Amino acid sequence: MRTSIIIFASIIAFSSCKKDSKINDIVNPTASFTCKINGTQWTAITRVTRKENNKFIITGTGSLGSDVLNITTFGIEKKTYTLSPVDGKTEFSATFTNDTQTTDSLYQALYGTVAITALDTVNKKISGTFQFRTSKIINPLIIKEITNGSFNNLTYTE
Repeated sequence: MRTSIIIFASIIAFSSCKKDSKINDIVNPTASFTCKINGTQWTAITRVTRKENNKFIITGTGSLGSDVLNITTFGIEKKTYTLSPVDGKTEFSATFTNDTQTTDSLYQALYGTVAITALDTVNKKISGTFQFRTSKIINPLIIKEITNGSFNNLTYTE
């Protein structure tokens, strides 16, 4: 009898959920987010992309589950964004950590580029390329090169 009540309560609870769930808009099997980190291939297995306050924020988590790459463009146009302190350009920021469980594994982008090469505002999809050099926050002499980066067909939310 108790099992029947739990099943009945579950049916009622799930039937009251909204039918217009956005999950199909977020799950996008054609999307990809990849790069090489110091020459080693890295691929995001989960990707979250948001458009907010005149920025795109692209976050990917790798297969280890604790390795995260985050790119933020300071603009929402289809163009190349540059990070170059020498030239006074800060058009994007990026971070990488290979372990979110520790505070000493965070790398910050020093210079590089992020290009938004395709922007579909109707279907909310974004594609582009990136490359940049990072240094470890707690020891700036430790460098990671992020090369051959691309994000393709990422669905973004607003």
